[in-house]
Amino acid sequence: MTSNTFYKIINTEDKWYKAFRDIYNMSFPIFEQRSDKQQQTAFNSPNYNLQALVEDEKLLSFISYWDFEDYIYIEHLAVNPAYRGQNIGSSTLNLFAREKEKCILLEIDPLIDQISKDRLRFYSHLGYKPNMYKHLHPAYNLAYPPHELVVLSLYKTLSEEQYKQFCSDLVNIVMAD
Repeated sequence: MTSNTFYKIINTEDKWYKAFRDIYNMSFPIFEQRSDKQQQTAFNSPNYNLQALVEDEKLLSFISYWDFEDYIYIEHLAVNPAYRGQNIGSSTLNLFAREKEKCILLEIDPLIDQISKDRLRFYSHLGYKPNMYKHLHPAYNLAYPPHELVVLSLYKTLSEEQYKQFCSDLVNIVMAD
């Protein structure tokens, strides 16, 4: 079972940063990854947080998120591959949601294959609802185009105004260099 508190990683020199980065690199395609320089820029933002679930000196999972006035956007979530299949992802998200009192948003790949459909089913079991807005996530690296994703929100769907605010924050704050 997982521990019940998160450890806040505060910069690229943090003792858990390398373990985070190793899992991050394995879990996300290159076009969905921040460079170390972009990661440090994110750390400098008052809205950004990177938290790791650590137990017995092992990083089990992490959540990188942006805390805005009316909502929280989970930019990245991953479970250490050595601990997948042990409900750590569910535990991490449930613990995170219990600690927050705002709407929580995240993105998943479009439903094009069984893996993406299983991912939606996983999040749906936790209370996340798909929003039907056509959504393009800006590129982390200009060598890649923006990529289509599906925005999920916890317990309820977003109004058009809420979705537009999220898009504005995504472009102007989350992806700002």
